[in-house]
Amino acid sequence: MYTLFNNQSEAMQQALLNSLYSIVVLILLYGIKRYTMRIIRKKAYDVAKQFTTQKIAKGLFVTVFIIGLLIIWQDSATHIVTFIGFFTAGLAIAMRDIILNMIGALYILWANPFKVGDRIEIAGQIGDVIDIRLLQFSVLEVGNRISGEQSTGRITHIPNMHVFNFPLSNYEKGFKYIWHEMKIPIDKNSDWELAKRLIYALLEEHTQGTVEEARGQIDEAGKKHLIYYNNLTPTIYTELKDNQILLTIRYLCEPRQTRMSEHILWEAILKLFQVNEEIKLG
Repeated sequence: MYTLFNNQSEAMQQALLNSLYSIVVLILLYGIKRYTMRIIRKKAYDVAKQFTTQKIAKGLFVTVFIIGLLIIWQDSATHIVTFIGFFTAGLAIAMRDIILNMIGALYILWANPFKVGDRIEIAGQIGDVIDIRLLQFSVLEVGNRISGEQSTGRITHIPNMHVFNFPLSNYEKGFKYIWHEMKIPIDKNSDWELAKRLIYALLEEHTQGTVEEARGQIDEAGKKHLIYYNNLTPTIYTELKDNQILLTIRYLCEPRQTRMSEHILWEAILKLFQVNEEIKLG
């Protein structure tokens, strides 16, 4: 009994010692990594090159750390099992969110709900994905305090576990266009039928290339998803609201071009109404 207790005590001491060595290696590598990242940021002037170099360097440091752990813990399988037992128990109690974030990273890697460069919406946040890491992914914020779904310039970090907790919308996976709407108020005494014909002609000209490309994308997307539309051409809906005739135009648009698209159409519509006195804005 004494021998068994003594062996367990020695195994525990060795496991604690190895854990200390592991922490020391982690701290040393972390310091070296920070210094290396600082050098990369100073040397690499191209943003894309800097991003790629940093990713490679981080992967290299993780590899070196794993190799260091294997060397430290190679002497005794019993010590490794003991360490893993304590480590796993601690993680399960104190690091639940971190574990879920790691599982979320694996889900993003395997299921591929989005990739770097995609525009997504999750947890009420819209943005362009700029980085995916072990615990979080980062998006360049779109919208919020800026209208027209344009970039705000702010980077938002979102925990990976959010892919399990919130609906995720990908603007560009499968079918890479969205339906966009504009509301045009017309004075009730105007010739609204003429206005509708003129605006529709503008819409057809504005969306001609988009509709043709969208048809090809629908056929391709239909092979993977149940996506189909009977009509991809623009539509104008008419209603009487607040003593005005309200024309709502609906057309296909690229997600990143909604504001520019509105800008172009509004300028064209205003010019049309200037040369047609029988049409006035409400």
